[in-house]
Amino acid sequence: TYFMTIQSAINGANPADVIECEEYIYNERLTIDKPLTIQGVNKTNCIIDGTGLGTGKGIQINTGITNVILKRLTIQNFSGSDGNEDAGIYAIGGNNNLYIESVIIQNNVGGSGFYANGPVNTVTLDSVTSSGHSTGARGIVIWNGLKENITFTNCEVFGNNCCGMELQDGEASGVTIKNNNIHDNADNGLGLMGMQGPGENLIKGNILLNNGRFGIEIKNPN
Repeated sequence: TYFMTIQSAINGANPADVIECEEYIYNERLTIDKPLTIQGVNKTNCIIDGTGLGTGKGIQINTGITNVILKRLTIQNFSGSDGNEDAGIYAIGGNNNLYIESVIIQNNVGGSGFYANGPVNTVTLDSVTSSGHSTGARGIVIWNGLKENITFTNCEVFGNNCCGMELQDGEASGVTIKNNNIHDNADNGLGLMGMQGPGENLIKGNILLNNGRFGIEIKNPN
């Protein structure tokens, strides 16, 4: 089944379907309202671009939508109103089993790169590049509530106006942050709030260079 836009494919899809995007510049916002896989054939040439679309989010995952997979895409040039209100990828809340791999998130001015709200269980970002986000914006951040089984691996996060990677406000358990390159962000490279058990929390093998405040800040651990 073929569609002219990604959003029309989302609207026509059944839960758990796979949407494959050909090499193209898709000038549209996306709202994901069911479990889906959206994947490009080539991450540098499958581009979701927000130029001229006004203020808002790039890809919005609605509240409580689980089992979303995003792969091999570039999300760029969306304009946000605030780093905590908009993002290239914005998961509103309760988006368990969220998996993002080989995605470039860049130059979403006024919004963060990846932003999710807790409480949430099982979020994985692997081989994600997040850069060029301004006005209090993080490269990768999960806010609010308990964050369980969070994995950030093999990512490059740089040139963001606030922190590179952050788990903010609330507790976190079962966190793995490994083999990431986090550099030249205006605030902390890596900021971690409320780390606790029962899950093991592992920070290993990361490069942190030229960030504006701390390389790694661990706040209010339990």
